[in-house]
Amino acid sequence: MTSSIYIRGLGSRINEPVMGMVVDGVPLLDKNIYDHAMQDVKRIELLQGPQGSLYGRNSPAGVMEIRTLQPLDLTTLAVHALAGYATANSVRAQASCYQPVNANIGWGVAARYQRTDGFYTNTFDGSRVDYGQQAGGRFVFDSRPSDRWRLTATLYADWVSQGAFPYASVATGQICYNRPGSYERLAILPSLKADYTRDGWRLQLTASYQFLHDDMHMDQDYTSQDIFTLRQTQHIHGETVDALLRAPKPCEWYEWNVGLSHFLKSNAMQAPVTFMRQGIDELILGNANKGIQTVFPDDSICISNQTLLIPGTFDLLNVGAAAYHQSHFHFGNWHINAGIRLDYEYTRMAYLSTADLNYRFTMIMPDFETVHTEIRGVQDAPYFQVLPRLAVSYDASWGTVYGYAAKGYKAGGYNPQIFSTITQNQVMNDMAADMGLHLDMADPRFTDVAITRYKPESDWTFEVGAHFMPVEGLKIDVDAFHIQCYDQQVTIFPNGKTTGRMMANAARSRIWGAEAALHYRWQTGIWQGIVDASYGFTDARFIDFNDGMGDYSGHFIPYAPQHTANLLVQAGYRVGSKWLHALSLSARVNMLGPLYWNEQNDCMQAPYALLAANLTLEWKYIQLDLWGHNLADTPYNVFYFRSMGNDFLQRGKPRELGATLRFEL
Repeated sequence: MTSSIYIRGLGSRINEPVMGMVVDGVPLLDKNIYDHAMQDVKRIELLQGPQGSLYGRNSPAGVMEIRTLQPLDLTTLAVHALAGYATANSVRAQASCYQPVNANIGWGVAARYQRTDGFYTNTFDGSRVDYGQQAGGRFVFDSRPSDRWRLTATLYADWVSQGAFPYASVATGQICYNRPGSYERLAILPSLKADYTRDGWRLQLTASYQFLHDDMHMDQDYTSQDIFTLRQTQHIHGETVDALLRAPKPCEWYEWNVGLSHFLKSNAMQAPVTFMRQGIDELILGNANKGIQTVFPDDSICISNQTLLIPGTFDLLNVGAAAYHQSHFHFGNWHINAGIRLDYEYTRMAYLSTADLNYRFTMIMPDFETVHTEIRGVQDAPYFQVLPRLAVSYDASWGTVYGYAAKGYKAGGYNPQIFSTITQNQVMNDMAADMGLHLDMADPRFTDVAITRYKPESDWTFEVGAHFMPVEGLKIDVDAFHIQCYDQQVTIFPNGKTTGRMMANAARSRIWGAEAALHYRWQTGIWQGIVDASYGFTDARFIDFNDGMGDYSGHFIPYAPQHTANLLVQAGYRVGSKWLHALSLSARVNMLGPLYWNEQNDCMQAPYALLAANLTLEWKYIQLDLWGHNLADTPYNVFYFRSMGNDFLQRGKPRELGATLRFEL
C-alpha cells in the first residue's frame, strides 16, 4: 500500500502518485495497485519527465507504459510456465497459454500464485511480520472483426493477503509492537480496447472499470505499549474512457493527433481509530490535565472508558475530463514537438467522525458524564490546469541532441488520515466546554477541518540532453535538468504525542541534477555480452516551506536520493550441445543515497549498495535461473514512519537466494 515512487526529487508517500502507470493503454487510477504482479510482459517503457500534455494528472515525473502479450501478436500456440523457490520459504508459480485460433480471433489465459514466510520477527511475541501471499490472473480475448477494426477485451484480477509493517524503532533498532498488522487487497480490472484504421486515420478507444477493496490493520504507536490502533478499509470504484485520433500526414513535414479523456474515482473509506486505556491516559488525559492543573493543581479529569473508539467515515470523489492535442514538425534533421492539454478535475470529501467519552472533573462532578463529539461536513473544490509541452531535437549521424520544457501537475485532495488527531483535539475541547473551561491545544493547527485540504502540485521541467551512438553496439545518454516546483506536496506529522499524518504544500521547491547512462552490447563468435551503467545526481531543496511549526527553507526534500548508480555486466556462451544450449552469468550493483526521511533533515539513510548475481542455464524449452539478491547482506531502510513523536524505519530485505525454472513452448 505504500509502494511510493520518487524520481528527480518528486514523489509521494501517500495519496496521489507523481508517476503514472499505464497497462495496455489503461491508466491505473490508484497507486495501491501499482505493485501488482506482472505476467507475460512484452515491453516496459519509461517516459521521462512531465507527461501532462498527453497523460494529464499525476504524471509530473513521468509515465511507465507496460505492454503485455496479446494473442494476435502470435502466429502459433504459446505456453509459458514458471516455478521458483527462495529464501524465507518463498514460493512462486505461474502459467499462461495464448492461442491464436486464426488470423482474426485469439484468446489467452494466465494465472499466478506466490507466498513467503517473511524475513522479520516481531520481538514482542516472536511472530513473523512480513509473511504474505498473492494470487491472480487475467483473461484476454483478441479479435479482428474486419480489416479496419481490432478489439481486445481483458479481465484482470489480483488478490493480496499479507502481514505488514516491519517498522523498527530508530531509538532501539528493534521491531517490537503488541498489536498485529496486516493488509488485504482485491482488485478487479475489466477493460476494452478498440483500434480503427482507415486511409491513414487511426482511432484508438480504451475504456476500463477499476474495482479495489483493501483492508489494513495497524498498531499505530508501534511500541509494546497498548496505546492505539487503526483499521482502514477502502472500497474504490473507478472508470476511465480515452479516445485518441491520429490523422494522416497533411504534408511530409507535419503530423498531429488529438484526444479526449475522462475518469471517475469514488472511494468509500472507513478509518476507525481505537484508543486503548493507556492511550487514553497518555494522549487524552495527559494533554487535558496538563492544562487543567495549571489552574486547578489539586484537581483532575478522570475518564471511565477502557477503550475509546473514534469512527471515521469518508466518501471521496474525483472526477475529471480533458482534451489534448499534439503536433509534430519535421524540417530536415530538426524535429519540433508541441502539445497542450486542458484538464478539469472536481474533488469532494464528505466526512463524519464521532466519539463518546465518559468523564468526571473531580472538583465539581460527583458522577461521570458523557460528552458526544461529532465532526460532520463536506469539502469540495474544482481545479483547472493548462499543461503545455515543447520539445526540439536535432538528428545527426552520431546521435541526437534535444531540449524541452514541460509543465506537470499532481492532483490536490484531502487528508482523511489526520481526522483522528482533529477529533481527539475536539473531544478535549468539548469536554472543557462542558465544564465551562477553555483548553489551549499544544498544536492549534489540528483543530480545524480546513487543514485536511491540500492544493495541487505543479512543476516546470527544463531539460537538455543528447543520445550518442559513436560505434556499433554502444549507446551513451547524458542530460541535465532543472525543475521549479510549486505547492509541492509533502507528508508531515504532528509534533509531540499525537496521531496521524497528512499531506501539506511546500510553497516552492527547486530541483536540479544530471544523469548519464551507457549501454554496450558485444558479440564475438559464440560469446555475447552486455554492459549497462548509469549515474544520477539530484539536488532537491525547499525554497520556501514553513508548516507553522518550523521553517525548512533550504532543507533537502525528503525521500529524494542525492546519488543513484547502477552497473550490470552480463556475459553469455552458446554451447550448442544437446545437453546444454547456452549459459550466461550476470552481476549487478545498485547504489543509492544519501536521502533524508523528514523535512527537518535530522533522520537519514546513508548511502548503500546492493549486489546481485544470476546464473542462467538454457535448454530448448527450459531455462533455469540461480540467483541471489543483496548478496553482501547489506542493512538498509526503505520507508519512514512517525507516531507519538517516535521515529520508525521499515527495513529492506536481507540476503535472498533462489532458483527459478521456466518453460516456454
